[in-house]
Amino acid sequence: MSVNARILLLALVAIGITAILAGNSLFGTRKGRQIRERVVASQEQLLAVARLKAGVWPFLNTLSRMKENGQDTVAFLHERENQVLAEQTQLDLSVDEEERISGDSGYKPRTDERREFSEVIQALLRWMEKTEARVRAEPAKRPIPPMLEWELYQDYEREVGRDMATIEAAEQEELTWLRQHWDRNVKRSLLLTHIVTLACTVLMVALTLFLFLPLRGSLRQLRSVAERVGRGDFAVSLPTMGRDELGLLAQAMNRMAVELHGTLEEKQRLMKAEAEVSEREARRYNAILEETVRARTTELEAANTRLEESLRQLQDTQAQLLFADRLAAVGRLAAGVGHEINNPLSYILSNLRFIQRELDRPEAAGLPEKEELMTAIGDAREGADRVRIIVQELKVLSRPDELTLGPVDLGSVIRGAASIATQELSERARLVLDCQDVPPVQGNGPRLGQVMLNLIVNAAHSIEPGRVEENEVRVVVHMGILDTVIVEVHDTGCGIPPENLERIFEPFFTTKPVGMGTGLGLSVCRTIVVAMGGTLQVVTSEVGRGSIFRITLPTGIAAAASLQGNPS
Repeated sequence: MSVNARILLLALVAIGITAILAGNSLFGTRKGRQIRERVVASQEQLLAVARLKAGVWPFLNTLSRMKENGQDTVAFLHERENQVLAEQTQLDLSVDEEERISGDSGYKPRTDERREFSEVIQALLRWMEKTEARVRAEPAKRPIPPMLEWELYQDYEREVGRDMATIEAAEQEELTWLRQHWDRNVKRSLLLTHIVTLACTVLMVALTLFLFLPLRGSLRQLRSVAERVGRGDFAVSLPTMGRDELGLLAQAMNRMAVELHGTLEEKQRLMKAEAEVSEREARRYNAILEETVRARTTELEAANTRLEESLRQLQDTQAQLLFADRLAAVGRLAAGVGHEINNPLSYILSNLRFIQRELDRPEAAGLPEKEELMTAIGDAREGADRVRIIVQELKVLSRPDELTLGPVDLGSVIRGAASIATQELSERARLVLDCQDVPPVQGNGPRLGQVMLNLIVNAAHSIEPGRVEENEVRVVVHMGILDTVIVEVHDTGCGIPPENLERIFEPFFTTKPVGMGTGLGLSVCRTIVVAMGGTLQVVTSEVGRGSIFRITLPTGIAAAASLQGNPS
């Protein structure tokens, strides 16, 4: 028998066993459902009879109470009759259900069951009508005498109760038989299921052994031969296994072993010849490779030298751009600085001339205006100090970069930058400095002065001249989180369009007209701040409402802790 035939036989047997098990389960389930439905119908009939019996005494008691209260007993009688007729309808429905499913249950219902229910219901209705008439005939607003009530109940027992008890006993007997039959059916189904399952299991095991034991032996031989062939042993031969698929496979394995043996010998011969040719080619390629490596190494060294030179040139260019931007800022503010210097110089000269005139007078030695003279001299000294401070700040701004970092007082740096930018702000907006007491930051004073000056001047240029009291440039300094100091520059200028927000820090990007800016200011500012370990960003900007720029710098304490944690 071929392998395909064996597998097909096993599949057919498995399908047959599955069908037998399914049929047995379906038969048992259907039988159990029929018996359960009969049990439910019988229980409903017993419950209906019990409800009818249980309503007799309440009916008598209610009639007595209504008679005593002077109420209408006829309406109550009709209500109770409707309830009894509803119970009769429920009994008829349960009898119909029993007749529908009685054909396969093995138990036939009583042929006169419907008639018995109808007769007992009619007897109960007649008793209820007779009872209500006798109660209504009694004197009004007086309870029924106990003897009359007992007599009426005895009439119920004679006319209705005995028949109802007989019906209840018959229904109870039927329910008991159905439950026993249900138990027997369940036991029989379980036994049949166990027997069928065991027989099918034994049949499947026997068929499996019959089909697969020979197949297992043949496959084991094939695997052993295949492993020997895989290890390079081609001098193998399988015995004849018949004319099925396994026999054909054994013959094919034998032919394959013979062909592989011949192929291996031919391959070994070719490999030997190729090895000789490859060895000669390898020597030639090695020589070419060595020469190529030497040439490429020379080229890489030359390229590395050029790259180093280019890097030095780029670094020099960057330093020149930083210094050139600072000088450009000084040039833009030169006129304002000259105006700032002329103002203190004018009142210095005026006060000095006043002092000279007073001192030339003969009675100068004892004049009572000595206090005024001292005040004028103090004003002159204050003006001279202001000129000196402005000149020092200009020198700091124009001095070449210092690469050293150290503690810097942000308040002094901001006040110096604000002093230089006064002329730019004088016709555009009010300058408000809100500098809290913050610790020194780690940075470079001249470079931070350049950053603050650029930001204040940019804020001033975003405001049109002529409405000083309506506009404001505010510089706010406060502590941040994690030992940082935050500087914010607020303005009420024109704002930055949304499409330009992501490009304002790009080198050479500017929105000013040609000749008014180089586009390096904000790019240089961000480079300086990042080099000091900080950040520069636009917090918010709205066209027509103004902008907020924020600088975050580490304090000297944070920088010292960073150096201790990461020693170089």
